[in-house]
Parts: sequence; C-alpha cells; structure tokens
Amino acid sequence: MLGDQIPQGVTMSTQEPTLTDVLNELKSFQTAVNQRFEAIDQRFEEIDQRFQEIDQRLDKLDYKFDTYEKASEKVLRLATTIIIAAATVAVLPSAFQAIGPLLTQIIAAGNN
Repeated sequence: MLGDQIPQGVTMSTQEPTLTDVLNELKSFQTAVNQRFEAIDQRFEEIDQRFQEIDQRLDKLDYKFDTYEKASEKVLRLATTIIIAAATVAVLPSAFQAIGPLLTQIIAAGNN
C-alpha cells in the first residue's frame, strides 16, 4: 500500500538527499524549464509570423480598396460627363430651333 503512494522514479530512502542529489534535481528542473521556454519562444515566433502575414494581407486590401475608391470616383465623373454631353446634344438643337426665329424677329424689329 505504501508503494502505491510513491511517485514513479522516486525511491524510498531514509537518507537525507545529498547536495549532489539536490543539484542534479535542480539541473533537471532547469532543463525542463529551459525546454518550456524554448517551446514558448518558438510559439511566439510562429504567432509573430502570422501577424506579419495578416499585416501584409491588410496592406494589400488597403491598396485594393484605395484603387477601387479612385476608380469609382473616375467612373462617376465619366458617367456625369456623358450625361451632360448627351443632354446638351439633345437639348441645344431644340433650343436653337425655338430661339432662332425669335432672334430673327428681334433683329428684324430692331432694324426697322
């Protein structure tokens, strides 16, 4: 029953641990801690790399959005110009036809 409670790798001894035993245990603990820190450091490097990739993607999206925004403004200007030109072509001839005889009468009246 007593043997079931002792962790594996630990022996029952009535002797006090020696300084060498304590130093070996501390070195083992230090090695385990160093391995954990190396694993954590590696994980942080992976996370940093992912953040850099995300940052690059965001930069590309910003560029695409800026390009889209500028293109939209230019298309809007082009459409407005086309509408104004089409309206001018449609309205001016009719206006000149209506104003032409009126101007002719005004000029003829002014000469008399």
